[in-house]
Amino acid sequence: MLQESLQHFVAPVYGKTQRSAGTYQTVARYCSRNIDRLVQEYQTVKNDQQLLREIRNDIDYYLRRYHEYCIKQRDGMGAHYHESGADEDTDFEHLIPAARIRDLLLAGVITTQQALNAPTVKLSRAKHAALKDAGWASHTPDMWCPFRRYSQVFSAQFTTHDGTLVDPETWTLSRHFD
Repeated sequence: MLQESLQHFVAPVYGKTQRSAGTYQTVARYCSRNIDRLVQEYQTVKNDQQLLREIRNDIDYYLRRYHEYCIKQRDGMGAHYHESGADEDTDFEHLIPAARIRDLLLAGVITTQQALNAPTVKLSRAKHAALKDAGWASHTPDMWCPFRRYSQVFSAQFTTHDGTLVDPETWTLSRHFD
């Protein structure tokens, strides 16, 4: 029976999509809807650490999917912030570690929209490696002034994706969301 079914199987041809405002909105709605569902499910789970882990993994997937498609790969964006002078050999980096963003979402400290649009940076690989070497790969000393995570390790200048100069010592998470 299985052999017969395999012999008659015809692989579907999936339509291609062109990136557009509509495709970004589709991905945003899809990720947002799934994250909201998962957060609600997470709140109802009692005494099942493995299920909680699986739900956190799923939330991470949808956050990263949105960050990849709607921010990193978006024409003219690449990240919310860019290290000045780091045009080649860069990494897409979460200014506040992604796991912390997820945990803030689960605790109700930030909204789904804020988690989806958590600050991201196009950072030179050398500085990204220095950040990891200093032990700040998945930690941050100050979520309110998130660039302080970098100033603990190196000095650099940053601009928003549209060219606004950022003062790393005074740029707040509130300013980012504005």
